[in-house]
Amino acid sequence: MNQYPMATLSSISENNGLKCLTEKDKKIYSIGISTGGAAEIRMVKNLERHVTATTIDPNGAAFAKKQISNLGLSPQIDVKIEDVSQPLPYPEGYFDFLYARLVLHYLPKQSLESALKELFRILKTDGKMFVVVRSTDCLEAHGKNVTFDPDTGLTTYSSGQHLYSRYFHTEKSIQQYLISAGFSIRYIDTYQEQLCIDFERTKLSKQIDSLIEVLAVK
Repeated sequence: MNQYPMATLSSISENNGLKCLTEKDKKIYSIGISTGGAAEIRMVKNLERHVTATTIDPNGAAFAKKQISNLGLSPQIDVKIEDVSQPLPYPEGYFDFLYARLVLHYLPKQSLESALKELFRILKTDGKMFVVVRSTDCLEAHGKNVTFDPDTGLTTYSSGQHLYSRYFHTEKSIQQYLISAGFSIRYIDTYQEQLCIDFERTKLSKQIDSLIEVLAVK
């Protein structure tokens, strides 16, 4: 079996999410696979688990599939193109654990509401959902030439030559969305983390981001 080819930097929020997993969590749904499947690879390493990892990015999916295949983990990690704001092809209560690190903040209000209701549906009773979103304390939320759309909740800002849109949350806002979908909050925490700027997660950002972490339960 090959070594993992990327010099993947450690992540506080990823480590926190993986610590929430227990031996009973056999079926995991990971929303928005990133960093070449680094977290998903750690989820199944030396364990009898199956991870369904999703994204809407074909290039990201292809990259992750390659890393996973090189490690011989394709039977345990299934990479799919899926939009969680749309109906998902899984029965009610199918998954033991939902992992959503740094992905739900890309969804506007209505899409976030529908996504969380659908995720609640496919999670088993007493199953857990781990969520990390960017907070309103992030520098991008208050920078120059920033526009905020109250109808979608999205803030649009430029970085280099690119435009990005994110829903920067408060602890209150992300809790309200989760509770409205049916979840109970086990804990919530806000902290700072130096994230990476590249998909392969080898280059640290020059700034520190403010993140909100939530563990929710069905």
